[in-house]
Amino acid sequence: RAWSKRGELDPERQNLSIAKEILRLRAAQARYHGCKNFAEFQCQDRMAKTPEKVMELLENVWGRAKQSADREREALEQFVAESGQVLEGGIQPWDWRYYATKVRAERYDFDEAVLKPYLSLDRVTEAFFAVSNKLFGLRYIKRADIELYHPDVDTYEVRETLEDGTDRLVAIFVHDNFARPFKASGAWMSEYRSQTKNLADGADGIETVPIVSNNNNFAKGSGPTLLSFDDASTLFHEGGHGHHGMLSDVTYSRLASTAVLTDFVEPPSQ
Repeated sequence: RAWSKRGELDPERQNLSIAKEILRLRAAQARYHGCKNFAEFQCQDRMAKTPEKVMELLENVWGRAKQSADREREALEQFVAESGQVLEGGIQPWDWRYYATKVRAERYDFDEAVLKPYLSLDRVTEAFFAVSNKLFGLRYIKRADIELYHPDVDTYEVRETLEDGTDRLVAIFVHDNFARPFKASGAWMSEYRSQTKNLADGADGIETVPIVSNNNNFAKGSGPTLLSFDDASTLFHEGGHGHHGMLSDVTYSRLASTAVLTDFVEPPSQ
């Protein structure tokens, strides 16, 4: 609850005036480009094309999502009532996850921890490589001889066999999976070198090969690292972004990999 209200607790953090100024400037920008509003301006070069299409999608999703959320809220309220608890004002947003976990355990006898032994990091990584090979014909060869910035980080040559039988280096893949001090939180894909064909005369051809990094923040223990289902999904999700970088095939690096419009950058990871 405190987290959801963090912007309301300190008057010095009040940023409503900044938000209003952003809206004013966006409206002016849209007018300068001959658009009725910023939404119309923003959609011009996006997949949806028009604000009306965006709203059509949102309304369609909203109706279905609300029905599902209403059913879940009823289940949570029933659990609270049957357990003899009284929540003033009913289920609040900050209560939702706590009681949803309780309902899952009671109604479905489901404990996510039971799945973890089947989702070790090594096995999930093997599965990710297997899917990559099946879909794109890529092979991952571990290179323990390449020294990186931390001993926990794994490096792979990513190779493919062309139709004429030639073996080709596609990318260098850096897998940085573990949390550690001073590392950013969350999960993301990044690049140390983007794919390009725009090389200077006499340049080494290896410079066309992208160096792609997938980063996670899994907890490292003394034994095998066991992942939750969400963690495993995240590894595959970031791997999708990684493929976007590794399989890029453009002339100029500024157009390579994830250097695309923001509404298109996520499809490769889905």
